[in-house]
Amino acid sequence: MRRLTLTAGITMLALPLCAAQSAVISIGTPLSRSCYQAALSEDDSNFALDECTRALTEGALSPTDRAATYVNRGILRMVRGKDADADADFDSALALNQDLPDAWLNKGFLRIRKGDGRNALPLLQQGIDRKPGRQALAIFARGVAYEEIGEYRSAYEDLSRAHQLEPHWALPREYLSHYRVVSQ
Repeated sequence: MRRLTLTAGITMLALPLCAAQSAVISIGTPLSRSCYQAALSEDDSNFALDECTRALTEGALSPTDRAATYVNRGILRMVRGKDADADADFDSALALNQDLPDAWLNKGFLRIRKGDGRNALPLLQQGIDRKPGRQALAIFARGVAYEEIGEYRSAYEDLSRAHQLEPHWALPREYLSHYRVVSQ
């Protein structure tokens, strides 16, 4: 009888998820477009955050662009370590559009950063189910969440899948290097 055993390395890597890779494009107003660009570049300046807030308060945004701008401002708040404010922005986005994968994913990223993989999993799954633009990032994050809770087989499967989807992305490969697969 052959059995597959997975073991993860003792050292857990810090999760350097790029939240900006889950930014949502907004074409509504110049301010909302600027907010999107700031989220993409993870600009943690007061100016960038103020532009996002101004886009939400001054601009006549469609519900779609408003939800996207909340996600993008949430990313900037997350970059600044303002996790509660970021989470509130992601909630505001979801109140406008429950089908926005990036709001779900970023809520999951926040939980992972806190080492709360168990609560990250359903949020990440919501994002995955809604077909995010970067499926590999979403599956990778779910793999990290599984790793945090000690479900190494599921973690390995997700990390492998993320690597298959984006073979040139180094982060899944780096995480996979901490696993040893042995047949018994």
